[in-house]
Amino acid sequence: MEVGVIHKIRGFIMPLLVTLSLLLAVGGLQWPWLWWVLGLLVGPVTILGCWDLIQTEHSILRNYPVLAHLRFILEDLGPELHQYVVESNKGGRPFNRDQRSLMYQRAKGVEDKKPFGTELDTYAPGYIWLTHSLVPKPIPEDPVAALRFELGGPDCIQPVSASVYNISAMSFGALSANAVRALNAGAKRGDFFHVTGEGGISSHHREGGGDLVWQVGTGYFGCRTEDGQFDADMFQEQAVASAQPI
Repeated sequence: MEVGVIHKIRGFIMPLLVTLSLLLAVGGLQWPWLWWVLGLLVGPVTILGCWDLIQTEHSILRNYPVLAHLRFILEDLGPELHQYVVESNKGGRPFNRDQRSLMYQRAKGVEDKKPFGTELDTYAPGYIWLTHSLVPKPIPEDPVAALRFELGGPDCIQPVSASVYNISAMSFGALSANAVRALNAGAKRGDFFHVTGEGGISSHHREGGGDLVWQVGTGYFGCRTEDGQFDADMFQEQAVASAQPI
């Protein structure tokens, strides 16, 4: 087994320090400033090494006088070095740096968006994406009927037939009237549903005639009582009245 450099030089540290201390002490008779070097630098390190040799609490200090303190220093600085030097923006656990920065920025009320591209390694194993195929799968004769599944188990009174492709939540407040109309018209033509998003149901959602999924869990215009319970009357009122989001 190859012996490490630290192991090779450990036997020379104390003789070197003692010899250097003696030379500085003698040289100080001719050049007094050398005593400052001895007292402020070499002397304390030599005393530290002597203490390492005689103490009985840490065997690593006895085997590696002075040098072993470097290990303790690195152990203390290890978490900071790992967090700010080694760790990537996506590699931390349980929350990575990007997630922590997002929480800090939102807590301070500052801009939390990071535009232009992704920090994910799109070529890493396990990364999932959609790509074009040189030999695509044949399109079903009736895609609208073939690409569907049923929502609701055997005990469901009113199961719903849904498409595997639908329009995800995008509220009216984040888009525009024309965009919402176009999306809902597309949902009608493709026979799939259109999720309203947190802004609730607007009159523009109903113009196209497509199926709607009203997002009430986190919606600004929800259907909850003051104590958080489901309010059937509010649900019916807002569903019928097509509440306008702000």
